[in-house]
Amino acid sequence: MLDRSIRSRRAAAYLLAASALATSVSAVAQDSRSGGGAAGAEEPATVIVVTARGREETLNDVPVVVSVIGEADIARSNATDLVKIAELTPTVIVGAYKSNGGGTIAIRGISSPANQAGFEQAVSVAIDGVQTSDGRVAQLGFFDVSQVEILKGPQALFFGKNSPAGVIAIRTKDPTDSLEVSGRVGYEFVGDEVVADAAVSGPLSDTFGARIAVRYRNLDGWLRNTAQPIANPFYSAATGAPAGAAQLPGTSDPRPGDEEFLGRLTLKGELGDRITARLKVFGATGNDSGPGVATQNIGPCTGPNPRVIGIADPFAECIADNRTTNGDLPTAISSTMAGDRENGRAYGRLRAFVVSAELGFDLADGLTLVSTSGYNKVTYEFLSGLDQTTYSQLAFYNKQRNRTWSQELRLVSDFDSPFNFMIGGFYQDNSLFDTNDVKVRDSFYQASSGRFALYEDLNVQDGTTLSFFGQAIFDISPTVELAGGARYTRERKDYSKRNLYGIFGFNTATTMFPGSDEVGVLKGEFEDSNISPEATLTWRPHGDATIFLAYKTGFKSGGFGLTNPLQTTTRISDVDYESEKARGFELGAKGSFLDRRLSLSAAVFAYEFKDLQVNTFDPARIAFTINNAGKVKQRGFEVEGDFKASDVLRLHAAVAYTRNRFEDFIGQCYAFTFPTGTTRATAVPPPNCSFVNATALTLQQDYGGRAPARSPSWAGNAGFEFDIPVGEFRLGVTGDAFYSGSYFASDTLAPPSLQEDFWRFNASVSFGPDDDRWRASLVGRNLSDENFLLYAADRTGGASVPGQIGEQRAVVSRGREVMLQLAFKF
Repeated sequence: MLDRSIRSRRAAAYLLAASALATSVSAVAQDSRSGGGAAGAEEPATVIVVTARGREETLNDVPVVVSVIGEADIARSNATDLVKIAELTPTVIVGAYKSNGGGTIAIRGISSPANQAGFEQAVSVAIDGVQTSDGRVAQLGFFDVSQVEILKGPQALFFGKNSPAGVIAIRTKDPTDSLEVSGRVGYEFVGDEVVADAAVSGPLSDTFGARIAVRYRNLDGWLRNTAQPIANPFYSAATGAPAGAAQLPGTSDPRPGDEEFLGRLTLKGELGDRITARLKVFGATGNDSGPGVATQNIGPCTGPNPRVIGIADPFAECIADNRTTNGDLPTAISSTMAGDRENGRAYGRLRAFVVSAELGFDLADGLTLVSTSGYNKVTYEFLSGLDQTTYSQLAFYNKQRNRTWSQELRLVSDFDSPFNFMIGGFYQDNSLFDTNDVKVRDSFYQASSGRFALYEDLNVQDGTTLSFFGQAIFDISPTVELAGGARYTRERKDYSKRNLYGIFGFNTATTMFPGSDEVGVLKGEFEDSNISPEATLTWRPHGDATIFLAYKTGFKSGGFGLTNPLQTTTRISDVDYESEKARGFELGAKGSFLDRRLSLSAAVFAYEFKDLQVNTFDPARIAFTINNAGKVKQRGFEVEGDFKASDVLRLHAAVAYTRNRFEDFIGQCYAFTFPTGTTRATAVPPPNCSFVNATALTLQQDYGGRAPARSPSWAGNAGFEFDIPVGEFRLGVTGDAFYSGSYFASDTLAPPSLQEDFWRFNASVSFGPDDDRWRASLVGRNLSDENFLLYAADRTGGASVPGQIGEQRAVVSRGREVMLQLAFKF
């Protein structure tokens, strides 16, 4: 009966998708027969230009599933970073984890875990043409943005590397034709947050323009840190530890926040009759309270408080809300660790520098050579407790630096003929540096070294990518286009890891690791190549409608995990992983109807993701397990619509259904501790887990038939915009509702990480003159005050209660925001 119900719901979902596509096709055909709309339409619709295929095309024309978020959408939603931008589009989930991998980005339920430095994201982010797969981009603030394009599904052909699940392309503003000074000041009442933007833009000469934009943001904090002073239950005088370690200080910052300053210089113009140039230089500096307060305990807990190695924290709790717990370190402990800059107080420091240089050479009529050079450097350094309790037994210093430079050349034709093409090459050089000084229990103090640390390591991964790509576009008829192409990619990575200090099994100074040529150093080499083809058949019955069928593939290279602790028993096979691939089909239709007052798009898709890179944490070993899932099958549909109901009212809505299911994947169970004395004969595994064999208590989990983490089946939004004339002024009122189905936030699918389905609501009201010289706004985000889970993982020290599922840590979304803004432009 249950299977029949599931099949019925699935059939209904696909019937709805087919109905949406049929409606689109019918409307296209009807509009085509009627000549594309009545003469004398009120006004032409705003033309949205995208670069999803490496050339400028209108959103209606491009045969790609892409959602566009404009400047107005970003402003009225107070979307100041990638996490908030992602919340505006169904099936996109971004979590800023800060530690290890920095963050995770999911589109249509496909993502890469955040808790492993070395993993590249399945969704890449292109900032003004400079691409990054570093999850730490989730921590960056974004401002002065003109448009965000979210390309869904594999995008291997037109983007440099690593985009099997999609691409988020961010385009910032260019210089204006005349002098313009603009700015925005806002105050958010719940978090006591101040945001101030300013920009000066205009021509420097007849052929060149410049733009300087800056942002300052200071958040007192929407979270509350509940850690309090307490005697250290893990202190042992017998080890010779200093007496100052016997008392834990609690927190010196009960309201953790962050501060950032961002700046961008843009130069754009002509270098002669046939050369155009655009240079963008972006810098960011930010300070926060460390990654320990960026996550919180969500349980399950025995009693009201979480536990560390069996000891309850009386000041902490086990629910997702606006409270977290993270104790500072006594100076007697912090002074023995690297990176102690705040006398034991937790901190995080982010520095980013991104340069994009684009040159366009008009070689001949209809033939352009485009050169895009990029440099991207992001550094994050912190010292913080990371077990989300007052005790901060797991605490470490980490400095991670990801430096990438890239060069792409594209030769693009725009001939007035049935045939056009694009060919090009891409090169990238990447260096990832990571070092950690890790403490896991204060009772491990070593008098001989004067250190509490379990180990201190140094990790380096260098990589190079070389790829060539090409696409041919042939107009079979005035309305039918066939496009096909492929990208060849060759990638190499060199990896080395060593412990600078270690005790117990982490003392690896004299270990000769198999395959290495240096004592105490684990080394590895990875090399792989791939050809990713793509083909699209497009029918444009008239200028306002497009129907397409596409076969697409994707590729994300393998490599090594840098976060795994190095022990004498570690082997290179414990930390390496293979490449990830994707292939499948999309059928889409999009168009403008009713005198261009209605825009509608719909797509049905079916993909298979093979060897999905997965990573889970074993808190008992303080180690990560890296492997590749067998495959994930994806089926689904999306529908988006925008309707100008009248001169003062616009409506918009989107809905997406995505069914992702693992196949052929036996992976790690979540954290679970068996009671003392349990034998294999009497042991009962926790839900969804089983035993590896008939004799051991080691657990595994069959993921077959289950959805990956952060993969809701249903997601959607709907909203309205009122723009009402009031004399020489305009009153704007907007409202948006967002729905997400349930999903697991943890990659182990741990039961406590289940996020139930939920609604969010945004709204705004604004008032200003017709010419927009100034505008006052009141903007509300997440007015339903939902603290939903963005990412989760097993919590170190939380698997200490026998017979209980290990406690989880989670990145929890910010709750309600209410901001008063004043913008000006002259």
